[in-house]
Amino acid sequence: MAKVKIKLLIPYFTVFFLLMPCIIKAQIMNHYWSQSYNSISTLLSGAVVGGDAGNASIFYNPSGIVDIEEGNNISVAASIFTFNTYGLKDMMGKGKSIVSSNLYVQPQFFSYGVKSPFKKWSFELAVFNRLRENMTLNYSGSDDFVLNDIPQSKNRINTVFNYHNYYSDTWVGIGGGYKYSDNLSLGVSVNLSFLSFKYNNRLTSSVYPLYADTSLYDSNTALMAENELNESVVFTNIRVVSKIGATYKKDKFTLGINISFPALKLFSVGERVSKELKEIYNQAIDPENSRIDYYIFDSQKGSEIQTNLKLPFSIAIGTTYQLLNNSKIYFTAEYFNGTGVYNMVDAQIKTDITTDIIYEKLKNKDWLSYKLSTRPVLNVALGYQWQIKDDVLFLMGFRTDINSLRRSDVDVDYLSASMYSTTTNLFHATGGVKFSLKKHLLIAGTQFSFGRQTKAMQISNYKTSEDIIDASYIMPLLGNREKQARINQFSISLFLGATLNFASRSKKHDK
Repeated sequence: MAKVKIKLLIPYFTVFFLLMPCIIKAQIMNHYWSQSYNSISTLLSGAVVGGDAGNASIFYNPSGIVDIEEGNNISVAASIFTFNTYGLKDMMGKGKSIVSSNLYVQPQFFSYGVKSPFKKWSFELAVFNRLRENMTLNYSGSDDFVLNDIPQSKNRINTVFNYHNYYSDTWVGIGGGYKYSDNLSLGVSVNLSFLSFKYNNRLTSSVYPLYADTSLYDSNTALMAENELNESVVFTNIRVVSKIGATYKKDKFTLGINISFPALKLFSVGERVSKELKEIYNQAIDPENSRIDYYIFDSQKGSEIQTNLKLPFSIAIGTTYQLLNNSKIYFTAEYFNGTGVYNMVDAQIKTDITTDIIYEKLKNKDWLSYKLSTRPVLNVALGYQWQIKDDVLFLMGFRTDINSLRRSDVDVDYLSASMYSTTTNLFHATGGVKFSLKKHLLIAGTQFSFGRQTKAMQISNYKTSEDIIDASYIMPLLGNREKQARINQFSISLFLGATLNFASRSKKHDK
């Protein structure tokens, strides 16, 4: 009797989960300090708001632009590669893990800096990639089971997971620094951001018989049940990000502050979004018709939708202190404000996305709109440099890279929240050398990044056939998902960079 009551409640539980709003949670865009510009700032792990940001001053603290050498300065990053690897243990069920890796050339960094004829002013033009990730996860697996303990009713359940998350944010910026006095400098930069986001996620589970010639099935039975989620989000946002900064110097000590204003969206291009969700069962696997078959689909593009990926207000403070023998220590901390809940994708509400009966039961009829919410984050970085010999410095650093998602937002069944994500916190360790050749600078170094997350929500967790129909959750063929997965992430980057200084003609003439 209790089992019958549970089955009667199943349709209502299923519809309840379908009604919940969509909360979008992707991967790298939830980290604010994953950038690597293949410059001195990278070797010091970004602990350069207080000084020595070099060609990356336009990003870390534009008041540092005043430290440009006399003449014209060209900085070029000649990246080698970045290797990423992801390990998702028990993500598809006990003993069913995903391992993924990729190798790609890091984005280039180019900047041009010049001292103005007014001496107190310096300017910089830069093109660089603030952040990029290209993450792909794939899995396929099978389990065999029998119905009602009848050996001839052997069946197979297949689970397939295909996930792709591409995120790239390229900036074109111009900045200026003003030397107010020997102790104080001020700066401002304005950056045009070209943010591209591509997300595809397909998760399907199918059941079919291995013996279709028994009396248990119709001879034409090829598929007994199917659960599928298929979604895609693509867009490019063009935004403006402004920064102001100041640096105070006193003897061996410097103090810097940088304020980054929230990104201002100008317009979007290439907007497309679609989502498909279905559950289908035949009488062989569900003879009592205890599950509701349904199919929901919608697709919109262009003017039908609005997209906006926010970059919040942040404030950074950094210090440096000169030690003996040209050694120096660095410290930087940056606070990022939370965004609150907002529509990252705002789509139109349509009535023809499913049958009229299913649609009437949907409380969340805004099927294609995705929400995003980030929490406040505080990151810190430490750096150290010492002189190996004349014209050769060794630099090293360490920084945190806290995920801006709340664990409580992600711990719910992600099928209810739509877009899959993790809450892994990352940590970066860097080191390398800087060579001075006359007025030119060469740098070479490496970066190690790592992160770990325990008790992550599984993507699937099929155990036994008894849970397929009696389950009170959406897409039961995937099993009862639990917080039993463990995620490990590791990456290594190698890079080269050069800053070339060309003295102005007037200065050559003076010589």
